[in-house]
Amino acid sequence: MAGHQRPLFVLFGASLTENAFQPGGWGASLADYYTRKDHPSHPALVVVFFGSNDAAFPLPSGMGQSVPITEYKANLRQICARIKGLSDTSRVVLVTPSPVFDEARRAYARRKWGSLAGNYPDRTNQRAQEYAEACIEVAKEMDVGMVDLWNAIQRTKDWETECLSDGFHLSPVGNQILLEELLKVLKNASWVPNLHWESLPNDFDEPSIYDYIHPSTELASNDVQQSAV
Repeated sequence: MAGHQRPLFVLFGASLTENAFQPGGWGASLADYYTRKDHPSHPALVVVFFGSNDAAFPLPSGMGQSVPITEYKANLRQICARIKGLSDTSRVVLVTPSPVFDEARRAYARRKWGSLAGNYPDRTNQRAQEYAEACIEVAKEMDVGMVDLWNAIQRTKDWETECLSDGFHLSPVGNQILLEELLKVLKNASWVPNLHWESLPNDFDEPSIYDYIHPSTELASNDVQQSAV
């Protein structure tokens, strides 16, 4: 018996996306929600999660991860346009950079590169905010879904240590927040078809004689008494 075609979701990003499939990661949890769900095989959704590295401070040499904010916005526009052009039902959700706990980043630098390294931050929460706001602007301009992770995380008490593992990458709590915010976007979107997992039909959902049936549904109706073991 052939099954339905599974939904194809693409998670497109850097280390924060790579880590999504570690224990407690938002990507692994998302995949679990969509187990056995039916959808055409073309990309139904691409979650684009860039900006956290782009927001790093620029270096005099021009090397490193920093991307000017105007170039970052242009890149997001190009990505959105390319994905939306794949089909009439290919959807995009942009995720803003997550917040940064500045002190934790300084402490990380001192541990890894020595005591003086803490005087030279690689990124700050203020920079992350600027890129988050730029991401939101592009999402509105391109008419795509958006998760404002920068603000969502900071609504959590003690977010600096509860939601971030090293002042930058997401902890299990931070991953759960991203997952919940993404599912809200999918549930509330006006897309047809709706991509929230509860709206999609199950794969291999046809009735079968092997479906689970509790004995009481048949035995009790026949008034058969079973002794407790």
